[in-house]
Amino acid sequence: MSPTDSFQKGLAGLSEFDSLMLDEIPHPTNGLHEAARYHFQNPGKYFRARLALRSGQALNLALQDSLHWAASCELLHNASLIHDDISDASTKRRGQASINERFGQDTALCLGDWMVAKAFELAARNISHGGQLAALLARAMQDTCSGQTSDINQRKIAELQEWQQIAKNKTAPLLIAPLLGIAICANEKFAADNLKQLVEYCGLAYQGHNDIDDIVPSSHFSSDLNGRKPNLVISLYSNLETTKVSAFQKWYGSEDISSTKEWQKRIASSDAITQANELVDYWLSQAERLVPLMPVQLQSVVGDLVTSVKRPITDEFSGQLA
Repeated sequence: MSPTDSFQKGLAGLSEFDSLMLDEIPHPTNGLHEAARYHFQNPGKYFRARLALRSGQALNLALQDSLHWAASCELLHNASLIHDDISDASTKRRGQASINERFGQDTALCLGDWMVAKAFELAARNISHGGQLAALLARAMQDTCSGQTSDINQRKIAELQEWQQIAKNKTAPLLIAPLLGIAICANEKFAADNLKQLVEYCGLAYQGHNDIDDIVPSSHFSSDLNGRKPNLVISLYSNLETTKVSAFQKWYGSEDISSTKEWQKRIASSDAITQANELVDYWLSQAERLVPLMPVQLQSVVGDLVTSVKRPITDEFSGQLA
């Protein structure tokens, strides 16, 4: 059974969630309607929504409350993807043209902003906990923006600790929010620090796999290396005791992109790949260690979260968290 299957099996509310998302997109008279329908015709795995719905089911939360929170988290995540594609000038998203490529940057920016606003509106529909949920969304968005800003502005090779902080901020906040929000709605008390650590380890493992896949195989082009983006393998390679590292560091600090493929081949065949895989395995083992510390009702949910990032992002696991 794949991680997606384990998140979907016995999941109440998934069809209702699909209906809610269709109902909430901009009205046909709204200029964003076409772009929104296009974006959600290939919505990805709805991973964060599944986290929220599974958690709500486990804690016996009213389905409507789970649905609204699941949609809030999913919309905020999708807004971040659309805005990322603008800043990265990405032309593809989930196997089709990105919103900025298909409809232009102005429409993409407005659609991302609309999704942020709609996420807060849906969170506020919770009569008892709307304020807490809105605050949780705000913190998640602020932390994600902080991670993305570091990613954009980082033009030097990131030290390992620096890479970890960027990776945590980019990935973890919008994975923690679905679980914490449901716990708030259900008045469930538990140690949020343990959940934060578990999700951060999952985020590191996910980003680590992603970074390895960017470098290996060297037959494809490394966008991280070419764009001087933070990458776990690059950080590890820059600390290897080899005669070529100083030359690599000098090249990385230059504007030269003609040697990208040459350096990618060297990095792909170096010990940095083994070290990166070992770190990913370590982070996953640390996440697994924290599963028993979660409330009994949520242990299967967070256990499946760990399972979902255990393998490299290929085949059916492609884009699992995206």
